[in-house]
Amino acid sequence: MMDRDIPSNLIFRDPLKILIARESRTCRGCIHQHTERAFGADVTVCTKSDENGRRRNHGRRCKDYKETV
Repeated sequence: MMDRDIPSNLIFRDPLKILIARESRTCRGCIHQHTERAFGADVTVCTKSDENGRRRNHGRRCKDYKETV
């Protein structure tokens, strides 16, 4: 059996609800997400800057998340 990071309260629920809960924490599909190929590997970065002007870390959903249509 596969070891998953599904919370115990979602184990026996609808698979769509599990997927939505997992995706709600990531920034996948954000308009600020940009992928480039560097040294033969795909690198995904966030192009949005924080209030100090520094680049945000990619992977966690932030308050500036906007979905692509």
